Amino acid sequence: MPLYQPDLEALKAAATRIVVAVGEESVEVYTGRTAIALAEQLGQQATVFPSHHGGFMGGKFGYAGQPEAFAAKLREVLNQP
Repeated sequence: MPLYQPDLEALKAAATRIVVAVGEESVEVYTGRTAIALAEQLGQQATVFPSHHGGFMGGKFGYAGQPEAFAAKLREVLNQP
């Protein structure tokens, strides 16, 4: 069982925007559930990206994602205020 506890107050006080993201295929796995829980603790919803946690990768690495759809979502998120 991991013992790491993020400093929520420091994250909430950060001068930069924090976007917690999760892959649509990863929401039920451990890393997806922890991302969703962190987003909730920060008072936001996790941003859902296409594919899994490696959704930006093409098939040549054996773990194909959806790189074009991932890039489009990333541009959308980065263009938000």
